[in-house]
Amino acid sequence: MDTEFHYYITGIIAKAAGFSQDEAKTIATAAEYVDENDVCLKISDPKGGDDYENYISQTMNILQPKRKLLRIYPVFHFVPGDPMDEKAARRDGKMHLLNTTPNNKIANNLIDEAFNASDDTRLYRIGIATHAYSDTWAHQNFVGWYDIFNNISLDIKPDVGHANAEHHPDWPAHRWEDVRLADDQVHNTERFLEAAEYIYMKYRAYNLKRNCIVSEDWSQLRIQLIEAIGSSFSGPRNYYREDRIRRYNDLAPWLGDFDESEWFKEAIDIRVKGFKDSQEGLLSMFTMFKDDLCWKQDADKEKTHWFRFQEAVKEHQGKAMPHLDEIFKKMGVNLHAL
Repeated sequence: MDTEFHYYITGIIAKAAGFSQDEAKTIATAAEYVDENDVCLKISDPKGGDDYENYISQTMNILQPKRKLLRIYPVFHFVPGDPMDEKAARRDGKMHLLNTTPNNKIANNLIDEAFNASDDTRLYRIGIATHAYSDTWAHQNFVGWYDIFNNISLDIKPDVGHANAEHHPDWPAHRWEDVRLADDQVHNTERFLEAAEYIYMKYRAYNLKRNCIVSEDWSQLRIQLIEAIGSSFSGPRNYYREDRIRRYNDLAPWLGDFDESEWFKEAIDIRVKGFKDSQEGLLSMFTMFKDDLCWKQDADKEKTHWFRFQEAVKEHQGKAMPHLDEIFKKMGVNLHAL
């Protein structure tokens, strides 16, 4: 899934299921920021504390070794599920221990654990876990590993994740073919609405426990989402995106558009050396003089969104690893040694 679901639709679901506008926006921003948090940074403390280092939750660098990628993808984007799931039936009969299947046990555990996180990181953990949980629908039948299992029609792109399928699994309303599957016709609207329903039910149950008012039931929200997503389409481009985003904004004008730099800029000062560093994928590798980053003098760093999000990323990974260890042990892989 992309920004349309992770940010806009997640925010809409969160508000309808009982979160306040501010809470819903924090959850939605955290959910989308998982995809933007792809550069390792070191933040110095002008008050004399230790340097702070983040942990990335996405990587666009295909030059990294596959085991480096493996630490990120199954934790945040391709949570392994049930290889025997009926939706995983393939024409060649193949199965894979890391196959992502919708609403799987590990992804459920991660989002359920997020509801019990500390006050400081709970909303961010919910957003991060929602990203991983919702991706079990969009990324179903792909694995977060370089593997021929991911290959579609002998495509020459690297067999990692859904690279062969390009962005087709991530676009709302899109219809496409996954020729590996016994049922090869994929309708993303169906997948995304099912994901939205499960997320809504989890959010609703959590908010009812804390005596929040749930403003809409699922049947109402479903109609709103169907109208916002609009007519289905096929083809090589993400058609009608601007129209859909306008409809999301009509449903949630308080949400606004996603700004990946907002949390960073409110917490951190940049001291530019030479030219300002690029944070864009491979370009970030070739910066000769790294900019100095430090916490803003007037910021209480531990209360900033960026800090709390980064701590939540580390907590999410810590919670995910025990769930994944048993699977990787069967493959002879020790993720903790990477």
